[in-house]
Amino acid sequence: MKIVAALDLFRVTGAALKPLEKEKTMRYSHGIFACLTAIGVLTSSAHAQSMPGMGSAENAMGGMSSGGMGSGMGSGMMSGMLPNVSSASSGNIAGVLSYCVQNNYLSGSGATSALSGLTSKAGLTSSSDYTSGQKGQLLTGESNPFSLSTLKSGLKQKVCNMVLSRAQNLL
Repeated sequence: MKIVAALDLFRVTGAALKPLEKEKTMRYSHGIFACLTAIGVLTSSAHAQSMPGMGSAENAMGGMSSGGMGSGMGSGMMSGMLPNVSSASSGNIAGVLSYCVQNNYLSGSGATSALSGLTSKAGLTSSSDYTSGQKGQLLTGESNPFSLSTLKSGLKQKVCNMVLSRAQNLL
């Protein structure tokens, strides 16, 4: 409001703004610019996450969680953007679990036992959800699948552990 009034005063009177008014006007416009920039960054990272093939916000934000922002804040922010595995079908969970074991993101008897327990269920391995899972696609009911292949290794292991936990609950 003050900016508009100051600009109107300048137009009407032709007088220059006083130095103090210029400083206030500049501070106000810099604050607005900073807010709009922050909104733009958040919007673009959320939009990139929803685009096919973009994967997670980890990629959209250029891997900031592993360096520039500090490990505590970055990892917490990224963990809030991981998929909800509880909405994935048992066939898809089995397929993703297979992907995780074959690519060595999970190992040990717990993972292989859960995988063999799920794949022994009738018709599960012949489903399209299972096939998508074997390709690293987690189908959570969102419009686009969550692709593990686009994640960095640490996040892949985190998602694979979430899938293993879900698989063990399904048995």
